Amino acid sequence: MTMEHLLAIVDQRHADSPAFRSAVQWSRILGARLSVFLPADLTSPEGLTLGSGLLASVEHTAELDAEHWLEDFLARESASIGRHAVASRHWVQAVCHEVERMGADMIFISRESAPNSAAWKKLLRQLPAPTCIVRDTTTPQSILAAVSAIPEDAVHQVLNDTVLNYAVRLRDLWQVELKVASALPSAMEIAPMMGETYAVSYVQEEMETSLREALRLLLEKHGLKDDILCLRMGVVEAVLAQELETVHANWVIMGTVGRRALTAFFSGNSAEQVERHVPANLLLLRPQDFSEL
Repeated sequence: MTMEHLLAIVDQRHADSPAFRSAVQWSRILGARLSVFLPADLTSPEGLTLGSGLLASVEHTAELDAEHWLEDFLARESASIGRHAVASRHWVQAVCHEVERMGADMIFISRESAPNSAAWKKLLRQLPAPTCIVRDTTTPQSILAAVSAIPEDAVHQVLNDTVLNYAVRLRDLWQVELKVASALPSAMEIAPMMGETYAVSYVQEEMETSLREALRLLLEKHGLKDDILCLRMGVVEAVLAQELETVHANWVIMGTVGRRALTAFFSGNSAEQVERHVPANLLLLRPQDFSEL
């Protein structure tokens, strides 16, 4: 798990970027290098097509403006911060390319930085690195880690380990309380798969006992006790919102497999729902972010 180079994504429409302020705080405590990237969006109005010559001129002008804005934006910062601006008609691709080019270990971004909701949703499904979605500039005061009670496959099992690896590391880094939450499916959802001989109440009791034990073993694997675990019935975003009120956490850590296209349409994407409905800063992790401590 490496957090040596942080990248903040900023936007010219929002001079006081919470993502940037949060990245500055994290870089200081981590001793990490910080860079800032400004992807100037060049999406043309619908029905308007620019010729190649005019488009190149527009891109050059937009990049110059963006570079000057970044220079002014960073002028008050005493620390040495790398910066880069690029003009592109493809905002998500520009962000992903820059993360890879810079070798960023973690990115900080706010929803307001995206040019539109479609681009924002696409980014959430193509995360190029561990991503902090910042709502406010508060540092972690209490962390809530979300794990899957019923991992669908090996990928989701790896996600559970990834989330807890990061959660333990950040708990120790910020010296804050850590809680773990997981959403239980309802007995009505599970019973049809068990056959008619199983009573709903029996299914619920057996299921919760079994899942609690599996999660206890998962926590034990990461050196955690099960008294920090909360199991609630419901959808992930509702469970996390309820638990946030209970533990007063201001940062949530969860994993995402970034479902796309038809899979996302039919199965949904928990990260998108949580980002939309849970009022906390959110760190999203991918299976490939797993590493042993």
